[in-house]
Amino acid sequence: MADNKKKKIVAGIMSGLTAFSLTLGGIFDSAEELKADYPQNPKAVIESIDDYSEDNLEENEAHDSFKEKLKRLIYKIPVKIRTIFFVPLWALGSLLISLIDTLFKTIFVPIAHIIGGFIIETLIMLAVIVLCIKILFPDIPLRKILSKKLIILVVVSSLIIKICDVILPNYIESYDTYRFIFKSVMGLIFTGIILLPYIKKKLKNRVTYDIVYDKQLLK
Repeated sequence: MADNKKKKIVAGIMSGLTAFSLTLGGIFDSAEELKADYPQNPKAVIESIDDYSEDNLEENEAHDSFKEKLKRLIYKIPVKIRTIFFVPLWALGSLLISLIDTLFKTIFVPIAHIIGGFIIETLIMLAVIVLCIKILFPDIPLRKILSKKLIILVVVSSLIIKICDVILPNYIESYDTYRFIFKSVMGLIFTGIILLPYIKKKLKNRVTYDIVYDKQLLK
């Protein structure tokens, strides 16, 4: 029990120091600014008109006010303490902010773009297939068309197309030029495969089949 308490205390202290270092890294641009005295005449900051539009003026003022209050609190602490203890924490916070920003731009944004594209393409394919089934069988309720099996088939098909779309540019130099054509053809192929059982079932009714293929009916 004592060991668990110690671990919790250490974890709490580490979390607090990390949060404080991120705060320092966010409100101070440099270590020199952190070590300096509080400026008597703060430097003018030019903001764009958009930043101070009527919609967000109060939000910007509240943000600036909170930031300045934090700065004033930190500036009240003696310079020696700030230099010895706060500057290393500021360096850690700045490093963490830089790493988070890099990870966000290089990993999270591309992944979000891929996932967003996958969701949109899946919904489009599902809508097209549901519409085709509804045209073939207008009496079938929508809730029956949207079965788990159909949704899984559409998701798997869309996932295969997306995987190919991510991998193929590494092997085909001109892939980007023909990306739309490739994805459209693949989408049509998978749509046809999924719709094939429904088309066969429709043809078994003999009505469509007879009109198209029975020459006696066409005379």
